[in-house]
Amino acid sequence: MPALKQPDIRRFFSPELKWQIVQESKEQTLSVSQLARKYDVNTNQVFRWIRDVNLGNALWVRRAKGEVDTSAAPMPFLPVSVSAIEAVPVLHKPAITVSFRSGHQLVLHEATPGMLQQLVAALS
Repeated sequence: MPALKQPDIRRFFSPELKWQIVQESKEQTLSVSQLARKYDVNTNQVFRWIRDVNLGNALWVRRAKGEVDTSAAPMPFLPVSVSAIEAVPVLHKPAITVSFRSGHQLVLHEATPGMLQQLVAALS
């Protein structure tokens, strides 16, 4: 039984190496496929690096050129004043709960004396 191939580990290419490969592709002494074989890189990856350089917006291109990364620059601090808000006291309004033998409950919120009289009369 043949030995199982170990999974490939994702390789990392420095911005300087990518830049060098792209510059060699511009010299046109070797084709892109020859460059890919020379550096053991997939041909499609080399084409992607060339496209990144032509567009000029990839982070690795700015790093290879030695440009400062403006997206990582700290944001200026904006002073803000914060004032404390007084907590509004929560008033718990009284409620009357009447439990019946059947398990039902009657809850009267903000009961007035008239409501209590009607409740007592109804339960008597």
